[in-house]
Amino acid sequence: MEARQLDHNFRKLKKMEGLENANLHFHDTRRERLAEKVDVMVLAKISGHRDLSILQNTYYAPDMAEIAQRL
Repeated sequence: MEARQLDHNFRKLKKMEGLENANLHFHDTRRERLAEKVDVMVLAKISGHRDLSILQNTYYAPDMAEIAQRL
């Protein structure tokens, strides 16, 4: 399925759920899925990012509770 079709389906579902005015975008789902905290090098491969600093700042930004839990 092409990105255009995925976006169309996402907008259609938003409308069906009464969320057409909500600030939600299909691309937001990518961040949520990638933020599952897999290894940063694996994230780079999956997402196609070559600049790890952008990847880390955008998708791999754990909050303090997550950091504390890992310790």
